[in-house]
Amino acid sequence: MQYKDIPGWFMPIDQAAFAWLLAHQAATQPPGGVVELGVFMGKSAVLIGNHLRPDEVFTACDLFQDIATSDEADPDERRFFRDKDLTLAAFERIYLTFHKALPRIVRGPSSTVTRHVAPASARFVHVDAGKSYDRVRQDIASAREMLREGGIVALSDYRKSGNPGCMAAVWDAVLNQGLRPFANTEFKLYATWGDPAPYRQAVVAGAGASDWALAEAPVALRDTEMVYLHRKG
Repeated sequence: MQYKDIPGWFMPIDQAAFAWLLAHQAATQPPGGVVELGVFMGKSAVLIGNHLRPDEVFTACDLFQDIATSDEADPDERRFFRDKDLTLAAFERIYLTFHKALPRIVRGPSSTVTRHVAPASARFVHVDAGKSYDRVRQDIASAREMLREGGIVALSDYRKSGNPGCMAAVWDAVLNQGLRPFANTEFKLYATWGDPAPYRQAVVAGAGASDWALAEAPVALRDTEMVYLHRKG
């Protein structure tokens, strides 16, 4: 299997953004945990694993095959994933195709992840689990608890029309909880509760050395400056 053959919706533009930000952290910060809420078949998890240092712990949390029946999953998710090979065994098989060891796996709802990850210990959290307002709000709260000062949270589906609850939870965090976005793509919003400037600069530098383009995307909120990463042309 090649990386491009892993099923999923982790787009190349966000693959690039993850790589730039994780590499920037590894080059400028001490080790810290990395967390993913919602792994599907492991496409983003495999890339995250490429940027782990030997003394870092990667925690991957998902319902896996339980999503089709669990009350912790949104009804639309239960229907969507019912006929898909979303099993823990499938994720493990794919991940081990690219890495020698599995991440620490939490098979359960994302609301339980803070039982396994110490407060203020993570440098990067990817939120891509439930899409309802309450579940995303809880996941953002969990991310804030797990992240150390200045850590990054990457939020999926922050503008997807089919997930208005997800959009509402993300922007509520920006408006009312001090979350500061520094970059966005069509698919994900990248933010921190710390200083966004170094991360924004890392995205600008990465785009300048790649085939991706940037546009200014001012939020006009608490002097937040954001850049929009998109395809050239």
